[in-house]
Amino acid sequence: MKSLQTLCLVVITAFLLTSCASQRTYTKLHPIDKEVIFENGKEIVKDEKDGLKVVLSHDGFWKNYMVFDVEIFNKSDQPITITPKNFFVIPLDVNRDSLRSQDGKYIYEYQAIEPQEKMAIIQSEMQEADARIKRARIVNTALFIGGFIAILASSGGKSESAWRTASLGETAIQVAQVKRVIDHENYYSKMDNLNSDANTWANEEFRATTLAPNSSIRGGVFIEKNLNAKFLLLKYNTPKDAIHFTFEQVNNSF
Repeated sequence: MKSLQTLCLVVITAFLLTSCASQRTYTKLHPIDKEVIFENGKEIVKDEKDGLKVVLSHDGFWKNYMVFDVEIFNKSDQPITITPKNFFVIPLDVNRDSLRSQDGKYIYEYQAIEPQEKMAIIQSEMQEADARIKRARIVNTALFIGGFIAILASSGGKSESAWRTASLGETAIQVAQVKRVIDHENYYSKMDNLNSDANTWANEEFRATTLAPNSSIRGGVFIEKNLNAKFLLLKYNTPKDAIHFTFEQVNNSF
């Protein structure tokens, strides 16, 4: 009993030490090339060019995306087409050079997400998941019926062949039952994730539109993150030029 208590104490102590030693990392983006306005804990920057004024702040992270709270004003006298896909991020290294792939063949650059396009992709994935579960049901039904027929065909028989047939039939039924549970768990998990993502994109108001003169649009802009970058160059392409913002990416552990 004493040795068991000692073993438990060692295991608990090791667990606590491991938990205390482990660190979690969080990432923040700080604008560094524009005048910063602090509002509700956010660092807001702005710039304008070609009749467009862009006001933005880093709003956090969601899944594999950086999220920016963005408002664009049309200060011209003409309607202007606005789309999140005009936003690009170029990750930079410590020297503020473009971050390259390990083989050096290409420079990383990420384009913002258009919610309507993302919704179409999610709808396609939902249809694919529905088709997959229907095919799985057909296979499971065939396995179950085949196993049941095998058991019936071998009932009453005392030969080794009959025994093997019955055993195969029972195995087929068991496989069908287990597979059915796994198929449905995977399906519902997939659909839950897709529905959650669909809800996120459906509620995003910043999407492709025509912005009338003296009006604005505001919402979240989602761009793929790259945690290896030291700096990030965020740009919005105007009809004639581009508006640039530079962020320092700080990874802190605690």
